[in-house]
Amino acid sequence: MDYKSLIVKGKSVRNFKETPVDAKLLGELENFVANCKKLVSSIDVEVRFFAGDDSYKRLYGIAGYQGVMIEAPNYMVLLSEDKPQHIENAGYIGERTILKARDLGIDSCWVSYTNQAMIKTTLGIESDKEVVALIALGYDSNIKHVEGAGKAGSNYSKSKLSVGNVGSDRISIEEMVYIDKWGNAASSELLEERALLDAFSYARMAPSALNKQPWRFIVDGGKVILAINNENYSGSYVNKIDAGIVMLYFGVILDVTMFDSKWGFDKLDKDYGIPSNYTVVGYCNI
Repeated sequence: MDYKSLIVKGKSVRNFKETPVDAKLLGELENFVANCKKLVSSIDVEVRFFAGDDSYKRLYGIAGYQGVMIEAPNYMVLLSEDKPQHIENAGYIGERTILKARDLGIDSCWVSYTNQAMIKTTLGIESDKEVVALIALGYDSNIKHVEGAGKAGSNYSKSKLSVGNVGSDRISIEEMVYIDKWGNAASSELLEERALLDAFSYARMAPSALNKQPWRFIVDGGKVILAINNENYSGSYVNKIDAGIVMLYFGVILDVTMFDSKWGFDKLDKDYGIPSNYTVVGYCNI
């Protein structure tokens, strides 16, 4: 897959045609999830697909923005073991699958929920794993494909993603990346010298809930540290999904331009001067 092109073409669709996704394509997505690179390979995951009409009716009031469900011809549910970083892993895998779906010509949308157990019960899912992602799949009902989605609500299905338009609504590289310590802005020239400009430029395009772009990076020699803006990161599903997505966007560009990326989650001993309202999520050795 041409990940760079797929990232640039990104958009979140909320109005779908009634046309269902062909079973063969859903099978390709299922196989992709089973075999694609994961953030944490030791976490066991699986996907289930559900037809739209009946699932939409069942999930109405349970998932979506303030209970208003996104109507789509198909839904993908990602299930996971409950282990450390399993939600970040879900963001990483879910967004990678969205990129694969885009490569197959399938549009998509993250759908929010607050009670994973209720999703399982409502859809009749029998599994010891928990629901970690719900994604609508189908085809954009709009004649014109507009890059980015309108800002409304507090979930992915209503987020202003603006992936295809990296203008003034996106934070700059200098705001997003620091060198050696917090607040020491990285220049594009310096990042280009270190062969990291591409990876950070595409990470800058990552979608996030309400387009908050909560991530910041510190480049410390051969290590890139990711911090997320959230005072209660440990209890925030949305922020963990955001973290997984941006780790994918950064890492997948390293994968295709430099080397196989790998994120670590051990505690860092060094003091980088990171503010208390940011949480260190992990680091990538470069």
